[in-house]
Amino acid sequence: MTPDEKHIKRINKYLVQINSIYDDLVREIALIAVKLKVSDKLFRFKDYQRITKQVNDSLQSYQDRLISSIKVYSEYEWDYGLAKVDDELKAHLVKVKGKVSPTVYAEKIRNISEQSQNKKAFEAFQQRKVGKFTTSERVWKIGAQARENLEFALDAGLKEGISAQELARSIKSNLNNPDALFRKVRDKHGNLQLSKNAQSFHPGQGVYRSAHKNALRLASNEINVAYREAEQTRIRQNNDVVGVQINLSPSHRHYDMCDELKGSYPKDFNWSSWHVACKCFRTTILKSESEFIAELNSNQNLPPESSKNFVADVPDNFNKWVSDYGGQKTPYFISENKKFVK
Repeated sequence: MTPDEKHIKRINKYLVQINSIYDDLVREIALIAVKLKVSDKLFRFKDYQRITKQVNDSLQSYQDRLISSIKVYSEYEWDYGLAKVDDELKAHLVKVKGKVSPTVYAEKIRNISEQSQNKKAFEAFQQRKVGKFTTSERVWKIGAQARENLEFALDAGLKEGISAQELARSIKSNLNNPDALFRKVRDKHGNLQLSKNAQSFHPGQGVYRSAHKNALRLASNEINVAYREAEQTRIRQNNDVVGVQINLSPSHRHYDMCDELKGSYPKDFNWSSWHVACKCFRTTILKSESEFIAELNSNQNLPPESSKNFVADVPDNFNKWVSDYGGQKTPYFISENKKFVK
């Protein structure tokens, strides 16, 4: 199994744990709400003052646990991303081991390991903003959406004599299809007025009315980007890397933009994925063995541009894809690579 296949497998395990955080929230809310005597109007937590603090505490705990999980799992994958590039660099060095002095070889191995010790880069990654929001701010928005999702699910699920366990099952069942749930609640209350957030929310690709699905999407994306950003950091640091190859996943089955964008790219081309849930992966393009041996034996560390393997520009298929692109929203890999866009 390749490092990138292991990376995807680990993300799926992390998402199982994050799923359990939402399950805990649903159980807590069911226990809080099950004994309420509800009116015929649309259910809102704010109308039941005696449970307001408990609900707020449960939602705050959910948000805190989600933020903490994303941070911890992102740090795991950051380290795996660094290790992936280090292993490629060390494998390249092992190939020439008998053609350089033991002292030079040991020093090079040490240099590769030392370059990975850069916690400040990870801290900066954690504090970055995507658009106008940090990860914590985006989790806060998901928490607000979760509150509204839960209110709708409780409106549809609360019945006299129901147990907390039955209510929790009902909530989860209703939340599996929020669009149908909203229609159900609207029918029940006639001309239901959704909140401004709900009215203005128009799901696009990979964006959902379900707070839980958005939480899983955010977590998956953040953890993946941490891995890719760590790769990018190591690639930029090392002069032996002279370009990168962006490859199709072995599990890729259907022709899409990934097929049209694969290829050799400059080492400073900023890339984490082509689209939501993209499984493409990046490998390094290194100096030739003869160049590598000559530099090591002469105690040189020449810039990437000195190599015959140096990748100076994006492939023609990237330029064609960009010129043909007609979408309204500019993909990040265009906006963050403006110097390569023709």
